[in-house]
Amino acid sequence: MAQIIHILIGVGVGLAVVTIISLFISCVSRLDTDEIAIPYNIITKNLRREVKTTGLHFGSPGFTLITFPSVFTSMEFDDISCLNKDGVSISLDVIFQFRADPNYLYDIVMQFKDFSGYKQILAATGQGAVHDTCAHFNTTAFQSMRGFFQVKLLDKMKESLSPFYAILRDLQVNDVRRPSDFETAVKDKEAAKENIKIAENERPKLLTQARTEYQKALKQAQIIQERADTDSTIIRNQADAEAQAIRARYSTETDTYVELKNKMRFNVESLLTYMAVRVIGTSKNDIYINLKSPAQVKYEL
Repeated sequence: MAQIIHILIGVGVGLAVVTIISLFISCVSRLDTDEIAIPYNIITKNLRREVKTTGLHFGSPGFTLITFPSVFTSMEFDDISCLNKDGVSISLDVIFQFRADPNYLYDIVMQFKDFSGYKQILAATGQGAVHDTCAHFNTTAFQSMRGFFQVKLLDKMKESLSPFYAILRDLQVNDVRRPSDFETAVKDKEAAKENIKIAENERPKLLTQARTEYQKALKQAQIIQERADTDSTIIRNQADAEAQAIRARYSTETDTYVELKNKMRFNVESLLTYMAVRVIGTSKNDIYINLKSPAQVKYEL
C-alpha cells in the first residue's frame, strides 16, 4: 500500500512539473529583430499598450503577443485597372513600402485585430487611391508624365493611409498598359509625326532643287528668246534687203521704160507692144500667142 502511495505521489509530482513547465513555456514569447508586438492575454482578454521589441518576453498564463513587422513591408497591386480622365481603361502595376506606426499599435490592433486585418484595409484603401489619382490624368499623360503621376500617387496614398497610422516610404509604378486600339493610334500618330519631321527636313532640299530647276528654265527661256530675237532680226533684215533690191530693180526698169517712152514718144499701148516684141525676140524657145483677129501688130510712130 505504501508503495502505491509513493507511485501516485511521484506521478503527481511529475504532472505538476510538466504543468509548471508547460505554463512557463506558454508564458514566454520571442520576437525577432524585424518584429514588434503588444501583449495580449487570451484568458483575461486584456490588451496592453506597451510595445515589445526583439527578445524574450514573459507574462502570466494566457500571455501572447500580437506581432507586426518593425521594418517596411511591400504591398503590390498587380494588373490593377482604373479609368483615366478620358474614360480610357488603364492597367498598371503598383508597389509601395509601408509599416505600422509603433506609437499607434494599440489603436491599430483595436480596430483591425492583427496584421492580416490591417493589410486588408490598407489594400482596399490603396486601390481607392490609385483609382482617384488615375481620374486626374489623361491618356497621354500616363506616357509623358509618368514620373509626375508616380509622385502624385504617392502623395494620395500617404493622405489616404494616414488615418490608419501607416508610414509610407516609397512607391513605384510599373508597366502602364493602355488599350491596344489606343496603342495602335499612338503608334500611327508617332509615325505620322516622324514622317512630317522627315518631310520638313527634306523641304529645304526640295525647295533648293525646285529653285535650281526654275533658274535653269528661266535661263533656257532667255536663251530661246534671245535666239528667236536674233533669228527674227536676221530674217527681217534679209527681207528688207530683198525688198529693197526688188524695189531698186523695178525702179530702174521703170525709169528705163519711162525714158524710152519719152524718147520714142510711145503711148502706153505702143510701149506694151514694144515690150512684147522684145520679150518674144529675146526668147530662145518658140512662143505661141493667141491674139484676137485682126491683130494689130504695128503702130505709127
